[in-house]
Amino acid sequence: MYTSAMLKEKPVVVQRALFDHYANLGLNEKQFVILIKLLDQENDRNLQPPLEDIQRGTTLSIQEVSHIINQLSQLKIIDIKIEKDDQHKYNEFISFDPMYEQLALIKNEAMQQGTVEDQNLQFKKLFQEFESTFGRPLTPLEVQTLNHWIDTDKHSNELIMSALNEAHSLDKLSIKYIDRILLNWKKKNITTVESSKEESEKFNQTKKVKQNVNLIPTFDWVNGENPYDK
Repeated sequence: MYTSAMLKEKPVVVQRALFDHYANLGLNEKQFVILIKLLDQENDRNLQPPLEDIQRGTTLSIQEVSHIINQLSQLKIIDIKIEKDDQHKYNEFISFDPMYEQLALIKNEAMQQGTVEDQNLQFKKLFQEFESTFGRPLTPLEVQTLNHWIDTDKHSNELIMSALNEAHSLDKLSIKYIDRILLNWKKKNITTVESSKEESEKFNQTKKVKQNVNLIPTFDWVNGENPYDK
């Protein structure tokens, strides 16, 4: 007598990639079920199981099952090879490598698409941040420069944002000035936000020192005037 626990002993395992993308492989539900049954009966030698074993438990006839298996081969889901063994008996072997190769391509394309969408979203956020900081829409030339920083100069969005903040803090909001900042950082091999902040701190410290030096009064040796007497 079967119990529910006994029925759980041997579940049919379907790979997530196949489960999610069988339609992308061009499979309908009938073909998908037959493929699962073939995978479930996969053995070490990859011998094709008897059609009766595949047909069992379905509403399909033997002829329909055979036709679907041929369709799987035509769709390059499986590769069927006929080989002669040592006893001169011909056997059919099934390889699922074509299916896995197609699934790998599908997954990689989906990943690349996701990367492109993420890049577009990040650029949109960067674009909006520039317009918000500038307090006006960007001109076509400014948008072109923004694209140039990303596509040609290969600056990260974070580094460009850091340059924008640096220009803003110095009250010199212009694309040309931001471009000079990025060019200066590139010459110094500054590629991270942390490095850019360190460079900005050094620049500000140097600027303060110069300002303090300019504020120190100097003695006019020619006219004999002491600046502190004024």
